[in-house]
Amino acid sequence: MIVNITNVIPELSSPSPPPSSREREGKGEGRKKITFAIGLLDFSKKKGGAERYLVDLCRRMVEEGYEVHVYTGRREEEDLGIYFHRVKTIPFPKSLQLLSFASRATRAIEKGHYDITFGVGNTLRADILQPHGGVHWAWFWRSLRGYSHPFLWLIKFLGRVFSLKQWASGWIQDAPYKRRNFSRVIAISDMVKQDLMRWYQIPEERITVVYNGVDIDHFHPRNRQYRNEIRKRHGIGEDEWVILFVSNNFRMKGLAFLIKALGKVETAASSPFKLLVLGRGHQGPYLRMAQKMGISGKLIFAGSTPEPEKYYGASDFLIHPTFYDACSLTVLEALASGLPVITTHSNGAGGIITQGQEGFVLSDPREVEVLVEKILFYLDRKRIERASIAARHLAESYSFERNWEKMRNIFQNHRSGGKNEG
Repeated sequence: MIVNITNVIPELSSPSPPPSSREREGKGEGRKKITFAIGLLDFSKKKGGAERYLVDLCRRMVEEGYEVHVYTGRREEEDLGIYFHRVKTIPFPKSLQLLSFASRATRAIEKGHYDITFGVGNTLRADILQPHGGVHWAWFWRSLRGYSHPFLWLIKFLGRVFSLKQWASGWIQDAPYKRRNFSRVIAISDMVKQDLMRWYQIPEERITVVYNGVDIDHFHPRNRQYRNEIRKRHGIGEDEWVILFVSNNFRMKGLAFLIKALGKVETAASSPFKLLVLGRGHQGPYLRMAQKMGISGKLIFAGSTPEPEKYYGASDFLIHPTFYDACSLTVLEALASGLPVITTHSNGAGGIITQGQEGFVLSDPREVEVLVEKILFYLDRKRIERASIAARHLAESYSFERNWEKMRNIFQNHRSGGKNEG
């Protein structure tokens, strides 16, 4: 544990400090603002799904009249309504960066005496906890299944066992649960809830499940207007099926097993198709695998894009055969765009899908034959049309607005000292 660490240096987004309660009330705001604080190493929508959600949550809270304080090491978002406090960290190695941020941000937040403190796995104490990436140790073990060769599995396992970064991440997440000094835990899926109960023995009544929310106006079936634009950009024929894969971690999200499945689909399907891969990653091993399977011409690596909604609009269905996702925003974005989804039980978002309606949930991403069967099932226009309607209908129940309503209820119940029902 880090000791004798220097103080946090605040860096406010406005030239003056937050107004006092008396000043706020004196300006005619009608009531004292509820103060809210969160520690987040990276405040950036470009970092990942969890960060994207938390940036949107903080912005919404400001709109709703909360006084929001973000303690962060790095930020790329400019928000005049949010009070930013820069947390100095030890930059290297990564383990010390994580530990120094956790220790310093926690102590600084405690000095602020906020009405609500919110922990997402970066700090050591908080009133309300929401492990947005899921339970670290559940990820530690499940994601290892992505290494199918025993030797590679052993190398990766030993690498993690002797990784100070992994132990630091686990210790930081463990700390608030072991101390039991929180009022409520928010699980972003039923899968995460079960993991919390298993790994930390948290009573079920102290956990509220609130699934991630998606912007159902931004991700919408009307984005099919971009179908021709994207297909022309990547040389995809109008009559070709487009299977979409979205990830910045090809191995953990099961791309290798998807390529193996598509090699078998190629011999069984009567219709032409393309696999459109969106995201950053090492392409070489997967291109070689596709070449070996005789489907190298079927893969298109599109890289990252600031306009993923256009790619959803150009595709027919999404395959996300992940080895671990607490609750994939990619799946929710696809559903909102009217795309059926094939994913796995290792994805918390799979808990909302009804088999054969909005998509399919596989028990194991390594079950290639089962994946082949589900892909062939969706190479049918009538089935896709029915599933597309069902997918959009399902996503409307998981909008960001509904997510915010549930989060707000939890915050209000915490303030009133009542029992959170979510």
